[in-house]
Amino acid sequence: MYNARSKRLGEIKNEFERGVFLVLYDSPKQKTHRLVAITMLVVKHALRGIIFSWPLYMLTLAAYAVPGSSRLLFILLLIPGIYVSWVILSRGVKEDYDNLVDGYILKPGYIGRMLFRNKT
Repeated sequence: MYNARSKRLGEIKNEFERGVFLVLYDSPKQKTHRLVAITMLVVKHALRGIIFSWPLYMLTLAAYAVPGSSRLLFILLLIPGIYVSWVILSRGVKEDYDNLVDGYILKPGYIGRMLFRNKT
């Protein structure tokens, strides 16, 4: 769970509490927090994708540096690196957003908790 003191929208059964939650959740400040959270998750997982797929990019760079190599070889070696990076980015952002941001009121320090999984 994102924060032990924070309830998720789906966990609220009381209509009054649900109404207060929705007013806070739809506030401009919370929308800004969610936009910042999405941006930080994209950066985090883009870097993770590059780090895990760097050997594929180095292989592509090596093929490009070899004199006389074809562009088709360069493109064929580039496709797996881009695919691995995209899979890591798309799955990671979606999972982290669903688990850590969506349906929660984001409180101060949410960036650290979101990026480091409550280790701040």
